[in-house]
Amino acid sequence: MVPGSRGRSAAILLATVAAFLWATYYVFVLWLAPSTSASTVLIGPFLVGGGLFALYAVAKGQGAAFCRLWTDPAAWLRILCAVGMQISTLAATYTAGPIDTSLLALIGDVVVAPIVLMLLYLEGRDRLRSREFIAGLSLSVVGGALTIVGGHAIAPIAGWAVLILPVLPISVALYFVTTARAARSVPISALNAQAFLGAGIVLLVLSPALPGGASGLWTLSITSTGLLVALGAVTFFLAPLCYFLAVEKAGLILTALLMASIPVFTLALSVGVLGIVPTLLGALGVPVALLGAIFAIQGNHPPWTPDYGSRGGARAG
Repeated sequence: MVPGSRGRSAAILLATVAAFLWATYYVFVLWLAPSTSASTVLIGPFLVGGGLFALYAVAKGQGAAFCRLWTDPAAWLRILCAVGMQISTLAATYTAGPIDTSLLALIGDVVVAPIVLMLLYLEGRDRLRSREFIAGLSLSVVGGALTIVGGHAIAPIAGWAVLILPVLPISVALYFVTTARAARSVPISALNAQAFLGAGIVLLVLSPALPGGASGLWTLSITSTGLLVALGAVTFFLAPLCYFLAVEKAGLILTALLMASIPVFTLALSVGVLGIVPTLLGALGVPVALLGAIFAIQGNHPPWTPDYGSRGGARAG
């Protein structure tokens, strides 16, 4: 079914709230950077967000679905996508800065996610005939390129860091597309709980090889611990919860395209809170990418109705 104006408006509000909450990720990370190891910033938010999602899932009667996911091979693929997404996002934030990173994530949401949905799942392919959609994708890529080429408020992307350019948007798209697809038959809270806790466990095992090592996990101040918990609660629980609620109301493509507001919020927070001012060319890329998303968003975006009961899952929450 096609969402009515009320459902579409609710989805837009939820997606915009999710975008703002995700934009705060960069503020938390750069506040933590001087005193907290990268290994801790990678692992801690996954465990906090995954733990909160697990509690939420159990409270909604979705505990059985959460437990079954641990034996599902597809769930472990989502875990690997989440690990790649988090490592590449943190690496990009440290090297290129929040604005460049948010534009790379935007390309994942606005460009790669719809393409993955069309190629792997054969959904929304009629939009390839839309001039507005193609123009929107093109503008988003151009805007991202402007910011990445003309930005570098912290440091240029060079050397091994160039791997971030493809890994970040692809991992973002794969995680959110595969999770949204799985959410048709499995409660979203259970999916995120298992993926985030699983990613935290994988990174714990890998922690000796991560920057800061395993020892960095046990040397946190009270302030750093509070910031880490807030980072996990805000960007690994509240933000994805709002995002997937929007997906249920208005579909994946519309919700993903609305993530174009993340770079706008990131730019405002970077300048106003962090004091990071991009070059003129770098800042110009943000409105160009946003304009692209506005073009691409035009048209109907049918949602889906979860069917947990018919497939033996938990009741809908």
